[in-house]
Amino acid sequence: SNRIIMGGEDFVPTIEEVREDEEDGEDAEGLRTAEGLKETGNELFKGGEYEKSLEKYAAALVACPPSRRKERSVYHCNSAACHVKLKAFHLGRSQCDRALELDEGYVKALVRRILCLEQLDEEREKRRGEQDYLRGNQELARGKPTPEDKQGGAGCATPAAEGKAKAAPGGGEEDLLQLALEDCARWADLEPRSAEASRKKAEIERRIKDRQEKLKEEVMGKLKDLGNNILGRFGLSLDNFKAEKDPETG
Repeated sequence: SNRIIMGGEDFVPTIEEVREDEEDGEDAEGLRTAEGLKETGNELFKGGEYEKSLEKYAAALVACPPSRRKERSVYHCNSAACHVKLKAFHLGRSQCDRALELDEGYVKALVRRILCLEQLDEEREKRRGEQDYLRGNQELARGKPTPEDKQGGAGCATPAAEGKAKAAPGGGEEDLLQLALEDCARWADLEPRSAEASRKKAEIERRIKDRQEKLKEEVMGKLKDLGNNILGRFGLSLDNFKAEKDPETG
């Protein structure tokens, strides 16, 4: 049975050693099962059957021994690819997070998370645009304000509205583009010669800068409206004042 002859002497493994051998055998079997499920999932993914493919990767994670961190990281990353195809970017991001927890140098998971963060940011901006559009329609439905309303008492609600507009961009929400930029920096560190990493980093930096410029213009516009609301009570407007550059102070 477990009795081994070594140099003419009997060697009987301890219970712990027998258990370790059994566990090693079970781990090896579990890994073989998991890898088989992954290959099946890959074939389903190639055929565009993303939900079925996702099921195979989930089963692979169940079968795979916890000690096989790199393999488990791959299954999570493959699951993320399915979620991306299914437009479930929040789930894709979560799977990339788990993949990178297991293997922090896994570039494919990092790149996939950047994609998810970009898409989540676009979805958020789209929702904000729709909310602004609906808010504008509601205001029009209550009656289109006259120029006098804008400069007089009817415009007194603007400061409160401005406060809401300023709070919305922050509001405790994650800066998704900034997170994507940080991942780009990690990607560039892992692959210093990657032209794609440099290109993506520059692209996101440009998007962040454009958004900051747009936000600055919106804030200045709201401040101008606020100034006109106050001056309108005296029959004045900021347009009545001409700003001239001081040659000494600039």
